[in-house]
Amino acid sequence: MHSSEPDSTIPGQFMQMMLAHLRGMMEAARPELLLCSCCQTPRQPGQTYCNCCGLIFPSNTEAVSAPHPSAAVASRRIKERYELGELLLEQGAIGRFRGVDYGQGDSAPVAVLIVRSNKSRDSSADMTNCEDDVLIPTFDGPQETGMPATGEYKKEPCWPSPGWEEVVLEKARHVTLPRVLDRIEDDSWDYLVLEAPGGRCFWDAWDDPEATTDQRYTWLEQIAAGLHKLHQAGAIVAAMRPDQFIITAEGQVRFQYLFGLLPLPMPADRQIMDTLYSAPELILSPEVADGRADLYGFGAMLYSLQVGRELTEMDFERPGVPKGFTSQFPDAHPLLGRLLSKTFCRDLKCRFPTVDASQKDPTGFVELMQTLSTCRKSLDRVRLDMAAWTTTGMVRTVNEDAFALLHAIDSQHEELAESALIVLADGMGGYEAGEVAAALAVQTIRNVLLQWPPFATLCGNTRLGTADQNPETIRNLLKMALDEANRQVNEAARSAAGQRGMGCTAEIVYIHGRRLNIGHVGDCRTYHLQDGKLKLLTRDQTLAQRLVELGQLTKEEAENHPRKSELQQAIGCHAEIQPEFYHANLKPGDWLVVCSDGLPNHINALELQQMLLSESTSAEMAARRLVNFTNLKGGLDNATVVVIRVT
Repeated sequence: MHSSEPDSTIPGQFMQMMLAHLRGMMEAARPELLLCSCCQTPRQPGQTYCNCCGLIFPSNTEAVSAPHPSAAVASRRIKERYELGELLLEQGAIGRFRGVDYGQGDSAPVAVLIVRSNKSRDSSADMTNCEDDVLIPTFDGPQETGMPATGEYKKEPCWPSPGWEEVVLEKARHVTLPRVLDRIEDDSWDYLVLEAPGGRCFWDAWDDPEATTDQRYTWLEQIAAGLHKLHQAGAIVAAMRPDQFIITAEGQVRFQYLFGLLPLPMPADRQIMDTLYSAPELILSPEVADGRADLYGFGAMLYSLQVGRELTEMDFERPGVPKGFTSQFPDAHPLLGRLLSKTFCRDLKCRFPTVDASQKDPTGFVELMQTLSTCRKSLDRVRLDMAAWTTTGMVRTVNEDAFALLHAIDSQHEELAESALIVLADGMGGYEAGEVAAALAVQTIRNVLLQWPPFATLCGNTRLGTADQNPETIRNLLKMALDEANRQVNEAARSAAGQRGMGCTAEIVYIHGRRLNIGHVGDCRTYHLQDGKLKLLTRDQTLAQRLVELGQLTKEEAENHPRKSELQQAIGCHAEIQPEFYHANLKPGDWLVVCSDGLPNHINALELQQMLLSESTSAEMAARRLVNFTNLKGGLDNATVVVIRVT
């Protein structure tokens, strides 16, 4: 039986074959995708250097094609030990390769970098740094005159050559620079084998959330010190990017690739790769270029690290003229703004060094390292906007809360330090006794702490930056102060009939730099708002909270429990106390609220978070609103609040 419908099977197969044939023709005609061997950015055939990282592509080898960007060029053994790998960069007669050192056969192969020069190639045009041959006599034996007796001379290697780089690196000898492992010459080639250190990419290390400002700027100091050594050896680096560096397991920054090494004074007719990280004078007026060119490259790299991405043309007013960092980020730390303004700028006169420092170091790198050291100590510190208010409430006659707020700022030689101490006590035990206990506890804690160096800075006895801020030291001092307050209040409660049974809660909050330390007894509270989320840092030492922890009450039931304010720990009620200690790290944008229990009895955590996030622009505004809101909700108890806005 035949269908009346036309047979579509054969035409359908024919169409599929035709489409497959056309796809094959298109694939064959499609140009191969080429990638930069350094950063894997696509490039066009014939392109001389990478628009992203500035890597100059070899003239005799195409960039690595996808999907195998790590494929190596044909290898050969050198000295029966070293094997050439991927060609990274070719500049004139100089080629730079990845390599492998197989050693003497008794050790595992290790990665190296190999610099190679072709002796048979006429590179006299590249020797412009040697206008006159410099002859250095060899003093292997005693000499009677200024001329060597044998008449032997040693010719100083010229740039560019592996020999010149060897001399520069041996003169510089800095831990950030690659170490020379071997030098080999044969009839055709001149080789320099360099150490290839392993570690984390500088980008990843810088962006690590666990990395501190101290670590980051220590790395930058190390880079600046290495560049300064290069200057003293007569060389500069044409451009610097974060991916040229790695961080070793020991925390040391190292040059992963030392591309674009140039002599000082720089030859006027050299063609330098023009990248966004290169100083403008290297391209436009190489005859005036000096060590300050590396200041520009250093600043460009730092700018890139700060904004968290590679530089683009959008970061420049016009070619070679960067946009001002401070004008784009007016809330940035002023010290960082000055650092970038004195490095990443076109005008040589605006870069380091300043007038006074130029007499000692005209390259500006000594002053740069001093500035980086100051940044390392200061940029990690936050600024504190603080306010405090207290209220008797709408029911009580006497305010039994007591508090002290000490705030100090110290600056010398651009090193700005800031500390704050909050001591808060909430009295209990009678009409007058609670007030006495709270006042005595605050006074005792303050007197004890201010005798010791970390806290003595708050009354001007020592400089803020010189005191020991070890967390364990701070914790021990907080405990000592709370124990002494407990002893004195306990003795006062037993010695006077009108004060029997008195006691108080106590909260000590100490801030230095970004570090927050808390000593806690009772049910005063410290809240921390960070990244839009409010967290209660302390734990109420009450019967109701203990029942919640044991699973006998829910949090909601504890809020309405008739014994919710019954304390298990308090200052002065027993001969010994068991304080609790907490710590946290602060960052700009955070809020802290230290309060007595009169505040959370009327304002829940959601309301507190909302008030800080959307209704307050300063610590003073937040503190007043919280106290007023407490009274509007009934004000059944005394309420004290200290608000800190971190900037």
